[in-house]
Amino acid sequence: MPHRNRILAILLLSAGGAAASSPDAQRKPPPDSAVAPALLDLRAKLLGTPRDQARADPGRFRALCDDDGYPLVGNIAQKAGRYQPSELCADVRKAAKK
Repeated sequence: MPHRNRILAILLLSAGGAAASSPDAQRKPPPDSAVAPALLDLRAKLLGTPRDQARADPGRFRALCDDDGYPLVGNIAQKAGRYQPSELCADVRKAAKK
């Protein structure tokens, strides 16, 4: 029985490394202190724009995403449920796949 538990422990520990090395895990946006002020201003405009309006004009906020469609700025924690940069960039990636 101890041999079986050892194998399970090895499998569980090795699975964490595989998840950490996924491409999405390496795409974490930089902290606000390392982001251009123009991008922070654009993020503020996105957060102040109703979701439907922002989705209708994705080109206006496209600069918040890199060439592959991943966020260049982080989300802002809010209870209001505003359209976040990560959601915008996910929509950009979906549109690119079509």
